This record gives sequence, C-alpha cells and structure tokens, in this order.
Amino acid sequence: MLTALSLGLLDALAAVLPRPWLYRLAEWAGVASVPFLDRQRQRSRNNLQRVRPDWNVEQLDAAVREVFRETARYYVDAAVFPRRTARQVLDADLEIEGLEHLTTAIENGGVVLASFHLSNPEVPIRALPALGLDATVLIEPLANRRQREALMRRRRSSGVEYVATGTEGVRRALDRLRSGGVVAVLVDRDIQGGGPCLPFFGRQARFPAGAADLALRAEAALLPAYTVRQDGHHFTVRFLPPLELLRSGNHGLDVRTNSADLLRTFEPVLREHCSQWRVFESPWAPCHDSPYVDPADEANNTRSPG
Repeated sequence: MLTALSLGLLDALAAVLPRPWLYRLAEWAGVASVPFLDRQRQRSRNNLQRVRPDWNVEQLDAAVREVFRETARYYVDAAVFPRRTARQVLDADLEIEGLEHLTTAIENGGVVLASFHLSNPEVPIRALPALGLDATVLIEPLANRRQREALMRRRRSSGVEYVATGTEGVRRALDRLRSGGVVAVLVDRDIQGGGPCLPFFGRQARFPAGAADLALRAEAALLPAYTVRQDGHHFTVRFLPPLELLRSGNHGLDVRTNSADLLRTFEPVLREHCSQWRVFESPWAPCHDSPYVDPADEANNTRSPG
C-alpha cells in the first residue's frame, strides 16, 4: 500500500521536477528512513559484514546508509524511466561493457541473463529492445496486489515481457529461450524458498537455482551481468563471459554445480559494489550460516597417509 502510494507521488513529482532534484530528495528520504526500519538496517548490515569482514564499524554503517539511498533511488527510477524510450536509455543512461559476450552468445541460441539486486538491474533490460533483442523477465510474485500492479505497469512500459515466477512463467521463459531470445532473472533472493544451500563467501547460503535450471533445460547459455549506478540516472552495465556449464546428465548435480559457479563469479563483483546491494534478507540464515566444506578437501583430509 505504502509503496504504491509512494510511486504515485513520485510519478506526480517526476512531471514537474528536474531529475537531479528527484534523486537528491530520494537520497535524503533513504537516509531519513534508516532509524524507522531497524530490522532492515540490521539485516543489511549483517549481509555487508559477511561480504566485507575487513571493514570497521564506521565503514559498515556508511555502506548501510548507501544501501538505503540506493533503494530510494530505485523507486525514483521506477517513476522516471517509463517516460524514456529504449533508445534514450541506451544512448544517454547506460555505459555498456562486454556487450560482445551477449551478442556472441545470442548468435548460438537462447541466453539466460543472470544478475543480482545490485543498483537497478531493470535499467539495462529497458534498453534491450533498442538492441533488437526479444526478452522475458522473470520477477518475484509480490503478495501486495496494489504494489504488484503499480510496479508491473511501469515495467511493461519498456516493451519487455515481465512474468512472475511459477509454472506459467517458467513455461514462457523456456519458450523464449528455445526461440533464441533472452530471459533475465535475479539470483540472489530465494523468496519462494526451496533453493539449495551453496557456498557463498566461505559459508553456506540459500539461493534460487532457476537460472541454471532454465539454461540446462533449454540448452541455452548462462551469462552473468550486473549494473552499478555511477551517479543519478547514469549506470554501467557489464556483461561477463558465459559460464562453461556442466552437463553430466545428472540434472540435480548439474543445477547445483552451475549455480555454485554462478555465485562464485559474483563474489568479487559484490565485494566491490556491496553498498548498492539492495537485499534485506540473509541468504545465509536458512542454511544456519554454517561453514562450507569443499567435498574434495574433506576427502583429502580423511584419506589415509601413504
């Protein structure tokens, strides 16, 4: 309810205020909200501490404030970007690195584009039509109807297909991949539960395995990508090389192994840009924050000498 009302207010402000003013207002609101959202503050701080154990108290607290600022900026983006065409976003709002990884992969079939909740991963998706790419985005099914509808209206203004994860969403995603298109999915929040416990920063954490599962089932490429905000509405998006997928024939093993490799790829990215990581749940908690023991190391330690 509050999110839907806030988006409506931002829509009205976006019609009369310059974009820089909106982002400054959001930054102030983000910091001002920190004392009133203590549970989210603590969870974000705990997450950052796992990612950057080398940081002191002051550095962690500053990073948490930046996470709140970035979350507020995200909602300004939701009001601002529906007013812009895909070509405007591509030409004026994005600096793209590694685009050749995406274009080469798409020449060979479908591509699963996997990302984190870093900054605003929806911005480069808005530019895909300007690149001539057909895309489907799998999104979290929000329980609040008004919030869900408010965000969906803004997302669909991009001309990209957005569908909620679930049986129908997965079917449409597979159809898109098998026709040689792009499916974008975020892989750092296991909202529906049931994801495997995988190694992440040296401990076991629960993540959804849908990206790897889709790539294997559709015989598509799995390509990591991420977005970081440089200032205001300017972003850098980086497409990384596609993963070399394990296809052993054991689907469960392949999904877990490829999902773990995907997370490993994102670890240095998150370490560098964690102050834009907009996740307020702990991925480690469902796995009891237990240390990860590499099975190969365990086997070596128990092997008899000689």
